[in-house]
Amino acid sequence: MRHLPDNPSLGFLRKQAKDLLVALRESDPGASLAEAQRTLAVEYGLRDWAALKVEAERRAAQAPVVSEGLAEALAAAFGLGQVTNQAAAVSFSLMGRCWSISTDRGRWLAITVYPWITADQAELGSKLRDAAVAAGIAAPTPVRSPEGRLIETVQGENWRVHEWIEVGPSPVSPTPAAVARGVGEIFGTLHSLAIPSDTPPHPYVTWRRPDAEWKELLDRARAADKPWAGRLADLLPTFRELQTIPADVTGELILCNQVLNPEHVRLSHKNELVVTEWDFAGSLTPELEVAWALTHWTFRPSLNPTAIAAFRDGYLHTAGRWPDLTMASFATAVTSWLNWTYNTICEAIDPGDPDRAHFAERESADLLARPMTCQSLQQLLAVAAP
Repeated sequence: MRHLPDNPSLGFLRKQAKDLLVALRESDPGASLAEAQRTLAVEYGLRDWAALKVEAERRAAQAPVVSEGLAEALAAAFGLGQVTNQAAAVSFSLMGRCWSISTDRGRWLAITVYPWITADQAELGSKLRDAAVAAGIAAPTPVRSPEGRLIETVQGENWRVHEWIEVGPSPVSPTPAAVARGVGEIFGTLHSLAIPSDTPPHPYVTWRRPDAEWKELLDRARAADKPWAGRLADLLPTFRELQTIPADVTGELILCNQVLNPEHVRLSHKNELVVTEWDFAGSLTPELEVAWALTHWTFRPSLNPTAIAAFRDGYLHTAGRWPDLTMASFATAVTSWLNWTYNTICEAIDPGDPDRAHFAERESADLLARPMTCQSLQQLLAVAAP
């Protein structure tokens, strides 16, 4: 499910609706702008375009206010200069809120990161990002603190900062063919770099919880009287079936982005794709990451053969070879989806703050309404074959 930024504009939403219309007309030439607007509203959890406009105006009028001294502390920690305007809220995710900070030296985007993203992990992501930019992939420029660090702790949270760049919204779903091809080209370029990686894959993409933990989670959801607890109960057999796909990571490991999904890509004003997130970089094989990417870019709101073909064409254009995909190629896609679903439901049951509660509640409902299944993966695999 999509989540509105903290200060959305109607221009932002109109651009997304027009992008969505292009995608809809690829499978239904008679699709109308009104249909695209309504579909977009539903993706944001609203009933129609009018309700989406009202919600956007409400959020803009009630944008979060930065905590006292945060902008100045971030500017000092990263050597950004003297703050000239009040920091503006940009967007919220489960990692935290992003802020726009203006100083006498320019404009910056400050982003909270998970505690496990250490200095070494950030350097790993920077290594891949720098190689990607040298190969022609667009990405924000990270800022190092005066001490040379990419991550600094400010007011009890870990932060990183990027130079501000003007970008539009993230790509819509279903993914337009032109965007899918561009994303395929990005993955093909990254895999062609073939940067060796000898670190073990992160447990998030390899470790799966036993049935007992899912059953305990269901008990917690029922005790919290969650409206989707019944749906979670119905899906436990589906989750068990997914786990019949082995979690093993085999093959020659290279350094991969690992989270290059629609939420971490933005469209520039020239419709260039900008990859905004690199801190989760780690070891995978091209086969595993391509299979994972297909589940994020060609799966929603339903299987999208046009996007699959465009992604494959883009990948072949830059990599020269399409991976030999099997059901085993979805190993990390399955593990990541299960772990994201589990963790999001945990956050919905016991949120850290109102922002996290709202985000996790909507995300949990959406994950359970449109789950990954072995059948859907088999269908995707059949369409993705050359």
